[in-house]
Order: sequence, then structure tokens, then C-alpha cells
Amino acid sequence: MKRKMKSVYAYIDGELLCDVVKAALDNNMTVNEMKEVLIKENPGHKVTFRVK
Repeated sequence: MKRKMKSVYAYIDGELLCDVVKAALDNNMTVNEMKEVLIKENPGHKVTFRVK
């Protein structure tokens, strides 16, 4: 059985911003910590997260 890899992507105002899992690994953080950082860095914008 082939296992599909999933990741969490961040979108700012509907446009792709980054791969949250990769950014968290690069910065030695957890995914939840990285989500909080992305939300704090982009005030006034709608930041959404999707799993694909």
C-alpha cells in the first residue's frame, strides 16, 4: 500500500504563502508555533491553513 504524504499550507488572503510543515522544520519549531508566528506576522490579513 502506498502512503500519501500530506502537508499543511498557509494562505494569505486566498493566495499560497508557504508550506507550514517545511517552514516549522527549517526553524526548529512545532507546526502550531509556526501557525501562530504566521498569524502574528500578517496583521490585517486573513491567514488560513489547509491540509493537502
